Amino acid sequence: MTQATAGACADELRLLEEALTSLAGADGADGATRRGYLRLRHARLSGVLAELREADAAVDAALRRHPRWPDLCYLRASADLDMHRPGTTLERLDAAPELGRSPAGLELRGAALEQLGRYPQAEDCLTRALVADPSWQALASLALVRAALGDQEGADALYGRAEDELTAKQMSAFAWVRAARGDLASASGDQEAAWAHLRVASAAYPGYWLVESRVARLLCQQGRLDEAADAYTAVRARTGRPELAQALGEVHRRRGDDEQAARWQAIARAEYAASAERAESLYLHHHGRR
Repeated sequence: MTQATAGACADELRLLEEALTSLAGADGADGATRRGYLRLRHARLSGVLAELREADAAVDAALRRHPRWPDLCYLRASADLDMHRPGTTLERLDAAPELGRSPAGLELRGAALEQLGRYPQAEDCLTRALVADPSWQALASLALVRAALGDQEGADALYGRAEDELTAKQMSAFAWVRAARGDLASASGDQEAAWAHLRVASAAYPGYWLVESRVARLLCQQGRLDEAADAYTAVRARTGRPELAQALGEVHRRRGDDEQAARWQAIARAEYAASAERAESLYLHHHGRR
């Protein structure tokens, strides 16, 4: 992969916004699908939760207008995974047999089964998807399964294969995979390798919130608490994600700043509760513990 420009993520977000503006008057199922895809991609890259909720609602509205449009059915099932509704993804795939049998549908089913912790079924599904189409998404999903089953070496090898399927135009995907490899290395105690992966990810696609949050976490794990606090504060300010507020509370607790720790923990609890009140599945496991 070649190194991206300094503002790669910001540049792509701007291009997505321009594309959305150009499609504002587009009618029909094709236009609705394209707008839904662009909104979801913008939300995924920005990490802004409010955007993800709005994109989810927009895709839902589009599908109600065009209930039999295959690309919208796929997009709806994919958005359900973003919102941590794997059971709903499976229901949608069952209701659209042709989509469910396709390589893309099998990959979605495998990813949903992985979210549900049904690892043998997920592995079977993803293996079948890869026979038909060795996509980076299916390889990455299978890597998550292998990691969950304790096969760190196998998971990293699958992430390496996923990288091989990517082109120089897919820098955000490359950064995602490298961040995942960083997670694996960190979990196994190899922080040097974790930093190496995160440096590559940061250089390939600068400004990506997901990579920046992993950097902040690794700084915290190494006891570099002032740097971790600054890193978490920056990405939290952009995304408004409650898990980052929770992480900030933990960093400040470890720094001995009880006032800031309590403030951020209260913010996280309130945001988890608000998500639960919306009947979202995103943070129910957090809310249930508080």
